[in-house]
Amino acid sequence: MKYFKSILISIFTIFYLHAEEPINIYNVINKKLNYQLEFKNIPAGHGYILLKRDSLDNKLVVKLKSEIKTNRLIDYLYKIRNKITIYMDENDLSLIKVINKINEGNYKKNHQALVDIKNMKLINNGDEKTINQKIYSPLSIIFSIREKLFNNEENFYYKTYSNGKQRDINISLIGKERIKTSFGEFNTIIFNPMSNDKQSIFKNSGDMKIWYTDDDKKLPIKIEIKIKYGSIMLLLDSIE
Repeated sequence: MKYFKSILISIFTIFYLHAEEPINIYNVINKKLNYQLEFKNIPAGHGYILLKRDSLDNKLVVKLKSEIKTNRLIDYLYKIRNKITIYMDENDLSLIKVINKINEGNYKKNHQALVDIKNMKLINNGDEKTINQKIYSPLSIIFSIREKLFNNEENFYYKTYSNGKQRDINISLIGKERIKTSFGEFNTIIFNPMSNDKQSIFKNSGDMKIWYTDDDKKLPIKIEIKIKYGSIMLLLDSIE
């Protein structure tokens, strides 16, 4: 009887502890977020962001894959064919490895980099640079911010790395807006990542804004990235 009571106490203790834990209600890991592209309110193409658990050098990681492709109409103005693969730390989504294949207008660049966090080194084409903190991809901060929003944070700082350049990024809440996409109509909160030196965090972009749904899912429902001739809007269309 004493043994049976011990088992019951253990079960109720486990249940209570789990009930008290904060829960990320909507996990985007192992999901594909599909986006429709718009340029000046004109359909411009499509893109996606896929996150899934993976391994790299026998270490568990989160792998992010993203592609953006403009349609034939926009290709005449500014053709985009971007493919990005990022391996991130499974706990904080900091950068471990990035593979970029960038094709924007007349600009084309393939780029790879690896972070040796144990020795605090950033390695690119055999060139090593010392880093003094963890660094992030501009794409990975979209989901890092999302995780922090569940803790009601509103201002963030990151060191980012993109195509050979490191930037100090400050991110703050700049407003709220109700928006409508083919995925639905939502109240949103808007964040604006800006580098301390006022330089772009993406190639050919002077600015980026992110709209998250102002609910318990905090989905990146809309992303605005400035390009040479204006702004490309990514509007969440579906989730697989």
